[in-house]
Amino acid sequence: MARNKQFDEQQALQAVMRLFWTKGYGATSMQDMEAATGLTRTSLYNAFGNKNRLFKQALGLYITLVQEKFQRIVEQAPTARAAISSLLEAVIDLHFSKDSPGGCLVVLSVMESSQHDTETMAMAEAMFQAEQRMLVAILEKGKKQGELAADFPVEGTATTFAAAASGMVVLAKAGVPAATLSEMVRTTVRLLDR
Repeated sequence: MARNKQFDEQQALQAVMRLFWTKGYGATSMQDMEAATGLTRTSLYNAFGNKNRLFKQALGLYITLVQEKFQRIVEQAPTARAAISSLLEAVIDLHFSKDSPGGCLVVLSVMESSQHDTETMAMAEAMFQAEQRMLVAILEKGKKQGELAADFPVEGTATTFAAAASGMVVLAKAGVPAATLSEMVRTTVRLLDR
């Protein structure tokens, strides 16, 4: 009969996710993970595997949480303009919220590319592709509802919005204030006025 684990794996994984999000992969040690979770190295290895496996699971958790949050934003937005604006403002909140270590774990980890193998790069690529599909769907719905012109360039504009989101993560990490990024959102959303 298997022994019951004496800890909550999801809670431990969330702690490790925040650690990678805060410090990056390279600067995060097993000692850091032990301190963040209150678990021994053996318990961490037994539950999650080595550091690389832990990172993959933490990255997967982060992607799931962000995609769920963004989906809620899209579902609540009455228009394409409101959806795009709210999504870009949510990117700013990822950095400046007191509940967030700052930035986007996926973007930051891509910039710290040394830890990536084909599996984690595929995870990041899949998230960016999902973001693109979501933005395209928002804009297509805007066209269908008459909010956007019938000849509105959906694919290119969606890519521009995605690039703006990633760029804002980098700018925020470089110290650009939230007010400046919010002005960037307002300027970027004007692309819908074509």
